[in-house]
Amino acid sequence: MTASSHLRSTWGLFASVVVLVALCLLAISGGSALTPAANAATGHAVGAIATNRHHDSKHARTVSKHDRRHGHPRSTKTTRKAKPPVVNLSKQQSAGSAPSKTPAPVPSKQPVVFGIYPGGAAGTVGPSGPVAPEDPAERLAALEQLKPANAPFVLHLYASYTGSGGYSAEAQVGAEISSYTAAGLKVELVLCYRPSDMDAAVDVPGFVQFVKSTVDQLGSNPGVVSLQVTNEANVGGAPNASDGYYPGAEDALINGVIAAANERNADHFGQLKIGFNWAYATDPSETSFWSYLRQHGGTAFVNALDWVGIDAYPGTWGPPLASGLSLGDAITQATVHALSAMRQTYMPLAGIPASVPIHFSESGYPTGPGRTYAMQATVMQAEVQSVVDYSGTYNVNGYRWFDLRDADSSSTSFEAQYGLMTDAYVPKPAFAVYQHLVASLS
Repeated sequence: MTASSHLRSTWGLFASVVVLVALCLLAISGGSALTPAANAATGHAVGAIATNRHHDSKHARTVSKHDRRHGHPRSTKTTRKAKPPVVNLSKQQSAGSAPSKTPAPVPSKQPVVFGIYPGGAAGTVGPSGPVAPEDPAERLAALEQLKPANAPFVLHLYASYTGSGGYSAEAQVGAEISSYTAAGLKVELVLCYRPSDMDAAVDVPGFVQFVKSTVDQLGSNPGVVSLQVTNEANVGGAPNASDGYYPGAEDALINGVIAAANERNADHFGQLKIGFNWAYATDPSETSFWSYLRQHGGTAFVNALDWVGIDAYPGTWGPPLASGLSLGDAITQATVHALSAMRQTYMPLAGIPASVPIHFSESGYPTGPGRTYAMQATVMQAEVQSVVDYSGTYNVNGYRWFDLRDADSSSTSFEAQYGLMTDAYVPKPAFAVYQHLVASLS
């Protein structure tokens, strides 16, 4: 028996045990409404986090000067992760308010395509800590366990444009992509806009060339199925996590999408779908972001889109969860509200029609102090099920969980513990939950 076969065999036995534990934990934690007192005692609701971060989103993503990184021209680091800003509900404007009546769930006739970010490190709002070393064999064995038997499973990877002297996406992640696609996995590549010189007049054209070169160099691989142009260009103040901090991000998004689609068409890489993402937020500035896309992108931009992504982390980042509900019910409500706001309020501002699908391009629920493994499993179950249930209502065709393993399971910061596994590749209960959901819903 090869090492890989041995790992798969061991995983199979272990997963059977873990799924039983996970289902028990879900039954314990997900089905009953918690009182405010119980929430306070268990950290069940997002209040423990939202209370500390409950301020205007303009300041929610700011970091100290020590942590403001302008990119490194020769950096190959690709672990760029971002989170939507916390929003004070009392300051929400009507444009981003939740729907007055939740529409009926209508599942899509086509199954949602699932995936995951396979790394552990995350871009953080505050200072980031050390990352436990990766083990490629353990990582691949875990991904093979998550992959459904007869449906695609997409890995959400990152590469960064840091300026004219930076590495290409192919140099950053080309070998990694080849190893994943050789194993039967699909790849969705995020091209981040992180220029070190902060000069939009130079960097926007430079990024466009970076995008075109990426299509030319990686698009011939049939396993590379999706390209996301920029990462959370609507979010400023977080250079370690989101592209909106960098001058010209909106123009880089628009011009990059158009260039990617044109290059894809010229190269005849029909499997490669082009899109961008948006970090879920409901503050007034979001209307300006989407309106800018319409005013400066126009028909050429809209016609180039195959999908639009939403990054939403109910219970961790964004509007606080509703009180008086179980964690599962509150997550379901928050997920539906996020999809409704994007589809019915914001995308129309950019002139993007309902025929353009939505990807749930990033979502997760970290464990840590006050955030138990059982809570993560409950959030996983509720969010995935609600995305599938409303996939027809809002035309959703993809879902990516963030992420596979913790950056540092011993950290006191929840931002180091997004994983479905510990940093030693020991599955948390949510791993088996996701494995079951992907297998049954794909």
